[in-house]
Amino acid sequence: MKSIPKIVCILSFCLATLSLQAQERFFYSLEVVTGVGIGRGPLATVTPQFVFQYDLGDGFRLGAGAGTRFASPCLQYITKNGTHSRTFSYELDLPVFLRLGYGKEKVYANIDAGYAVGLLSFFGFGRIPGGKKEAGYDGFFMEPHIGLKLGPRSALALGVLVQQSTVMDHVTTDKGTIDSPSYSTETVVQSRHIFTPAINLRYGFFF
Repeated sequence: MKSIPKIVCILSFCLATLSLQAQERFFYSLEVVTGVGIGRGPLATVTPQFVFQYDLGDGFRLGAGAGTRFASPCLQYITKNGTHSRTFSYELDLPVFLRLGYGKEKVYANIDAGYAVGLLSFFGFGRIPGGKKEAGYDGFFMEPHIGLKLGPRSALALGVLVQQSTVMDHVTTDKGTIDSPSYSTETVVQSRHIFTPAINLRYGFFF
C-alpha cells in the first residue's frame, strides 16, 4: 500500500513530461495573405489567418487554420470580339483549411486545402449600390506555397490560391458590317462554377 503514492507520483511525472514534450511539438502562426487574380481570378484578396501545426518529425508538419478573407472576386468575365474585361463584387469570407507542410532550416513548402464559406457579398460600385448578392467565393480551395524563413519568428512565402468561384461569362460577337442590314450582335451569358487562380504573397509570424 505504501508503494501506491510512489506509483501515482511516477505516473503523474511521466504524464506531465509527455504533455510538455507534445506541447513543444506544436507550432502556431499568425499570417497575412494578399493576392491578385489572373484570368477569371479576383481583383484582390486580403486574408489574416491563424494556423497551428504539429511536428510529425523528419521535417513534416500537419495542422489546420482559419481566417477572414476580404475579397473582390470576379463577378463578370466579358468577352467582346476577342477582347476581355472584368467586373468585380466585394465580399467577406471564412476560409477553414488543413495544412500539410515540409521544411528544414530556412526553406519550407505547405499545401493548404479547405473550404471558404461566403458570409457577406455585395455588387460592385456603379451597379446596385449596397445591393447584396450570393457569394462568389463559396466552395473548396487549394493553396500551395513555398516560403523562406527570415528569422526564428517570421517568414515570407509565395503561392497560388485556386478557389471555387461563381463567375458570369458574357460573350458578345458582332457579325456583319456596322450600319448595314447584315449587321447583328449576339450575346451569350452563362453562369459558371469553376476554380479561379490568384497569386499570393504571405507574411507569417511564429510563436
